[in-house]
Formats: sequence, structure tokens, C-alpha cells
Amino acid sequence: MGWKWNRGKRLSYLTIPEWSEKGVKLAFSTRNGGVSKNPYSFLNLALHVGDRPGAVLHNRKLFLSELGCSSENCVTGEQVHGTKVFLVTERDRSRGMQRMEDAIPQCDALLTLTDVGLLSYYADCVPLFFYCPSIRLVGLAHAGWQGTANRIVKEVLAKIKSIGGLPEDCLAAIGPCIGACCYEVGETVVSVFKENFNDLSMLTELAEGKYKLDLAKANQMQLISEGIPPKNIYNAGMCTACHSEHFYSYRRDGITGRMAAFIMKET
Repeated sequence: MGWKWNRGKRLSYLTIPEWSEKGVKLAFSTRNGGVSKNPYSFLNLALHVGDRPGAVLHNRKLFLSELGCSSENCVTGEQVHGTKVFLVTERDRSRGMQRMEDAIPQCDALLTLTDVGLLSYYADCVPLFFYCPSIRLVGLAHAGWQGTANRIVKEVLAKIKSIGGLPEDCLAAIGPCIGACCYEVGETVVSVFKENFNDLSMLTELAEGKYKLDLAKANQMQLISEGIPPKNIYNAGMCTACHSEHFYSYRRDGITGRMAAFIMKET
């Protein structure tokens, strides 16, 4: 089945029914249904983009209520396009949910063995979801070109293995992100991929010094190379830049809002 649209009481969002059947709440929001004004219209869920904090907090309450969660039982990090992985515990509940100052610092991947909800933000970067049923662990990673090129997936799987999980048992999901159709990069970006990847099939050369970059493919390649079976990977296959009716896109719009990825174990 894979990714499906779900209509809640007030909002629509993407989810994966098979994960719900396994006791995992998973969602990826759209830009629709909130109270933010232009250029953040409407359901901006990030505090770091210049939107009114009150509007963001209202939007978070709307989105989380659709999922049976609250800000008090959720946690978020300060995303910096790095590869740091943080293991969330009970004492981290509510960090970053009311103000940026107490978010988990400089962290682009969150994992937890608890029932704390995890939240991260996107407007073209790749949302990565993880579930390791053998140890009942869930996680999120934020992979822009830097995180992807520097192999954030490898760091996440290394952390999962260090606490007893096996990659071959894991499920992974790739949410909506900018597609190769809309993402042109230059030699500066390509050089980092050349340093860290043997297989460069995520790049398509257009002209000298210009390439199309498929971030979803690059992350799927990493998931497979780190041991997750291809059948366990759920790729949404939706381009955020193409679908302005559903998604924010930094590449398309510049100043704009952010969608959110959410994951939480059901008790």
C-alpha cells in the first residue's frame, strides 16, 4: 500500500497504514489548514523561519491534535544540516515545542525507545522515518543535500545498531521532498557526493558544471547499503517543488513555511 492521504477532523496529511497496523503513528503534514499569513500560508509548523510564534504554536496544536498527541508529549531539535543523532528519553518531553531555545541543539536526527513523539521540519529536504520493531525504536532524520552527502543514514543506523537493533529488521520511509525534476546543483555540491559515494547514479549531468540531483534516490541507496531490505523502504515519490497545492518549497518560493514529519509509538 505505501503512503496514503488521510483526512482528519480538520487537516489532511500523509501516512503509511502498514506502520499504523504495527503500532506506529506516522504523519507528514501539508501547507493547508493553519493560521499563518503570507509568505507562510497556512500550516507553517516551524519556529525558525520568521513566522509569528503564536501562529506556529497554534498550527502545532492543530496538527498534533489530529494525531492524538500534544506539545507536552513531543520533542524537536535545532536542525543545522548536520549528521548528529540524538537518543530522546523521557526527560526530553516538550523540548523545543514552545520555544527554539530549549530544542535539542544542533541535531538533525532523533531516535527514541519511549512513547515521546518526534517532530522535524521540511521544505524540500528529505524526511526519513525509521522503525525497528525488535527493539521498539522509532526515529526521524532531516536530510538536505549536506546531510545526504555526508551520509546521515549511516549515522542513524550506527546508532540503532549500538543499542541493539538490526538494520535488516528495520522499516524506513522517505517522505515528500524536492525531486530531481526541480533540483539543479553545481560542482560544489557534486564534489561532496564524489568524496562520499562510489555510485553517483543520483546525479544526472545537464551541462558542464550543472547536474540534476535526486536526493530521495541517494538516501534510498544509503538505506539499502546499510542493510535495510528494499522491500522495507516506503518512498512517497512526491516532489515538494512540483506540488505547490500541498507543500512548501524553499527552492521554489524562497521565504516560506515548513511541513512537519511526525512519528510516535502507540502505547
